[in-house]
Amino acid sequence: GYIGTGTDQNAPFHQKDFWEYNPDTDTWKQKADFEGGGRYGAIGFSIESKGYLGTGYPTWSKDFWQYDPVIDSWTQKEDFGGEARYSAVGFVIGSYGFIGLGASSSTYDLKDFWQYNPSTDTWIQKVDFGGKGREDALAFSIGNKGYSGTGYDSDFWEYDPSPDNWNQKASFAQRGREGGVSFSIGTKGYFGTGLNSSNFKKDFWEYDPINDLWSQKADLYGPARYCAVGFSIGTKGYIGTGYGVEDYLSDFWEYDPASNSWIQKADFGGAARHRAV
Repeated sequence: GYIGTGTDQNAPFHQKDFWEYNPDTDTWKQKADFEGGGRYGAIGFSIESKGYLGTGYPTWSKDFWQYDPVIDSWTQKEDFGGEARYSAVGFVIGSYGFIGLGASSSTYDLKDFWQYNPSTDTWIQKVDFGGKGREDALAFSIGNKGYSGTGYDSDFWEYDPSPDNWNQKASFAQRGREGGVSFSIGTKGYFGTGLNSSNFKKDFWEYDPINDLWSQKADLYGPARYCAVGFSIGTKGYIGTGYGVEDYLSDFWEYDPASNSWIQKADFGGAARHRAV
């Protein structure tokens, strides 16, 4: 797993360091700095054996980069096809990446969506998100479908790339919230933490697409937080960093859906931060 960029209390505030997590040894190793420069609120995802990172702030950005872990190097790719933005969402379906929503210099309610093809290094605009535009939403993919929602609202939508359309699904079981963490494990999606009406949250939820149902799971054992990072490796999920009630965080936790339990792992190797990827 990889975590990088983000913002913290240390100058320069917008970080560009990049770290690799090995779950077998529970260790962090610093890798080559992100070459696009320090930023926060960017989007990151992986397609096959490569990682991708782009968009973000403090300058409205639309640059897009590929990370090769074998040679530990970054290569700039074609700029994101839409307007420069931060706090967007991203997910992967098959061999394609998707980025949409977020905030730009002109609006906080972007709703356009774009598909990235790494084999041709090209972007194609797809149908707009089915709900209102928003920032700080959730997103994950399960099988050949993508999912996004929450943020300002609690509505939740499924994206089908074959007919290129969005279908509304069961709304998130709580009020809408911003800056939560989301990922998928197998055939289920997971979402938790975030900010709701200035209340920092640590609850955690599972989404079952077959039954279109949200179920509450065990709360994150660590502090409540906002704009943390989450990813999955195999059958486990991971959440770490973020901003808590009083400070930036660097703790890191593993979730096991089989036992519905959390185990604290080695702290993130870099400085405490939020809005990393």
